[in-house]
Amino acid sequence: MTQMLNRRSFLKLSSTAAAVAGMSSVPGLLGALEPEKKALIGNAQFTASVCEMCSTRCPIEARVENKEGVFIRGNPKSKGTGGRVCARGGSGFNQLYDPQRIVKPLMRVGERGEGKWKEVSWDEAYTFIATKLNGIKEKYGAHTVAFSAKGGWETDYLVNFAGGFGSPNTFDHGTTCPLAYGVALTTVFGTSGVSRDFGKCKYMINLGHNVYEGIVISYARAITEAVENGCKLISLDPRYSVLSSKATEWHPVRPGGDVAFVLALINVLITENLYDKKFVEKYCEGFDELKASVATYTPEWASKECDISAKDIKRIALEYAKAAPAAMIDYGHRVTYTPEEIELRRAIVIANVLIGNIEKPGGFYFNKGASMYNKLAGEKVALSLKSLKVPEFKKFMNLNASTVLIYPIVSLAIFLKSSGIYQKNSRCYS
Repeated sequence: MTQMLNRRSFLKLSSTAAAVAGMSSVPGLLGALEPEKKALIGNAQFTASVCEMCSTRCPIEARVENKEGVFIRGNPKSKGTGGRVCARGGSGFNQLYDPQRIVKPLMRVGERGEGKWKEVSWDEAYTFIATKLNGIKEKYGAHTVAFSAKGGWETDYLVNFAGGFGSPNTFDHGTTCPLAYGVALTTVFGTSGVSRDFGKCKYMINLGHNVYEGIVISYARAITEAVENGCKLISLDPRYSVLSSKATEWHPVRPGGDVAFVLALINVLITENLYDKKFVEKYCEGFDELKASVATYTPEWASKECDISAKDIKRIALEYAKAAPAAMIDYGHRVTYTPEEIELRRAIVIANVLIGNIEKPGGFYFNKGASMYNKLAGEKVALSLKSLKVPEFKKFMNLNASTVLIYPIVSLAIFLKSSGIYQKNSRCYS
């Protein structure tokens, strides 16, 4: 579709641009400080660092002039990213120095939606927040306030603050992204430190993990490499995503039907004797219980739940097993597919174990840090990063405990970066 730009449209855009430019005078914005602008002169150098624009934290290099960062690029020594950085990472300094970046507290003075704000001091802002929180606590109870942080060391403070306030309701990045597959990996392997060898995979089943519209450069590069080298990519996604467009097959699975598909695939692997018997006998426990638990989850049953034909489910299971061990079902991300998220991810992990793709090219592998490499080498060949030291503080809650939303929420206190709330909209399979 071609979009025409006439004189009237151009003038409208010009007026909008002028209005945006005028926002540099809004109170509380970085542009309101009007710093003296000086030309940066001197010798430029690149300093190795880690991107903080998302939780992937890709290796980067920052160009520094006169002790000020002016440009970000991917670290050329990073094999996974190929020395690249995404648009979000590359704009890091733009966000830091953006004239519309809010650097002081703003308080709404008009009606909601009017866009009227005033700049206030930090003491005034904290007093206002504390008064509001205590008012909600007295009227509705502390448990009606939920607290959210991005993740990492700051979450310790957030969870501790929630405990001191009296609310058990906290959530962070993990709540909507890696929590389910992290728990699933731990229940099956005893550790969540398991990764996927996308680049060498020959048969890949992807359940809505759209890496091409995501943020992990290494995933996108590795899957592209696999497809270019002949990997058969099966996409199960209600939406025709960018990844679906690159897949060998796209199956518009019914939303929430992913778990039914995976359970039926496990059923076929077992009933048709397609699983790796030697691997299962040597390394696995509970196979008989697994066999009994999936006995009724046939492709015919699953086809009614996931809108993928029984014939296709059987064929995909056969092709998947035949390509092993350089095959995988990507355990993906997110925890908002179905109410039984952990069971979905656990079923996916089990389906990988059954074909014996562990520690095999194109399959799953355990993450190996510097300490393991040094142990295998018998000397220090890999450097270790020092862990962050968080100052001691009084603890009101067990910071290692996983907390979830268990009460109706009246207020949401968002700290640092916001997350999301688990959605319930699908069937459950026990």
